[in-house]
Amino acid sequence: MQIETKRFGTLEVDPGNVLTFPEGLIGFPDYHEFVVVDFKVKDECVRWLQAVSEPALGFVTLDPKAVFPDYDPEVCAKDLSSLDSSPDDMMLLSVVTVPKDIRKMTANLQAPLVISPKKRVGRQVIVTSPEYTTKHYVFSAVSSLSQRTG
Repeated sequence: MQIETKRFGTLEVDPGNVLTFPEGLIGFPDYHEFVVVDFKVKDECVRWLQAVSEPALGFVTLDPKAVFPDYDPEVCAKDLSSLDSSPDDMMLLSVVTVPKDIRKMTANLQAPLVISPKKRVGRQVIVTSPEYTTKHYVFSAVSSLSQRTG
């Protein structure tokens, strides 16, 4: 199937890759179907989440554990029950805010997208872990990670 996007133009998408968010995303409750678009960059943890039905609605996302390896959010079991998957099978994505000064890019670790890859269904949840906020600096985390791992 083809979808129109503001950022990438027309994309050919396998209908089997569409993710359904039955409740939508926070602030966007009317949009339920999204696809993950990989950027053509070396770092595969950054992806674009594109709404299927709205070309202008898309988000930069990242795998939070790739940038914040100690990220271990507590999520209410009730929030995960609708996904009908075990926590070990879940994929997490964090929505990223990219300002003009890219060095000030932040990831929302307080409200990750929890996705069941097998069922192709997801939900944005609010974690109960008080240490996570909506603004965690990505560049400082990557720099710190590089220093720790070499």
